[in-house]
Amino acid sequence: MRELDQLDLKILRELQQEARVSFKTIAQKVGVSEATIFVRVKKMQERGVIRGFTALVNPAAVGKPLTAIVLLRANPKAYSGTLDALRKIDAISEIYDVTGQYYSILKIHASGTDELGKIMDEVGNIDGIAGTETIIVLRTVKEDFAVRV
Repeated sequence: MRELDQLDLKILRELQQEARVSFKTIAQKVGVSEATIFVRVKKMQERGVIRGFTALVNPAAVGKPLTAIVLLRANPKAYSGTLDALRKIDAISEIYDVTGQYYSILKIHASGTDELGKIMDEVGNIDGIAGTETIIVLRTVKEDFAVRV
């Protein structure tokens, strides 16, 4: 994979600030043609640098005000299957395979503790899970989805 040049980085910064910004606006800001922006963005998509474009939704605004972080211990021999089963649970928004005493960290948005309990029951019924520790987020101090480039 070739490295990103300064123009690519400028384009990425602009898109991370506002993914709906027009290519024309980006072109004016970085001093190149709109066609150049189009080609660069397309190439970065093809190379997997840009994974997609999405709306960032406030979970509380759509009835999911509770955020929980789940630390998961697993049976090493069944771990691959455990990850496959976890991926299928829509309520889990993020799954990280990590080092240390836990095997995975999960992020869950729920309407409240009743829904979280049901989700955790579903998680607990997956083969290979040795235990979980659930942490309820009291407030979000910082949440930034941008990657500094």
